[in-house]
Amino acid sequence: MEALEDLAACLRVAAHCSPAEFPTWSDAPENHFAEIEKLWSDIRPWLRRDLAAANEVSERIGAMISALESGDAVRAREFAEALSRMDLVGLR
Repeated sequence: MEALEDLAACLRVAAHCSPAEFPTWSDAPENHFAEIEKLWSDIRPWLRRDLAAANEVSERIGAMISALESGDAVRAREFAEALSRMDLVGLR
């Protein structure tokens, strides 16, 4: 599923490009994390193999978005790093 590959790539970018490094006037981190959230919401209903892992991804993405929304860019990046190390493509 190409969308899982896209999600994995977006998470790798989020893990390596800290939102804290963006200028304060930039909305790039919010747009990037919103894209991650959208990709996952499109992918999640189609996953059938490992539902426990899919639920874990859902929880971590939610926590990542919450951290970003609360202004904790460091924590958001930590969640992105953890997610980027998961085998998301294998979830199919």
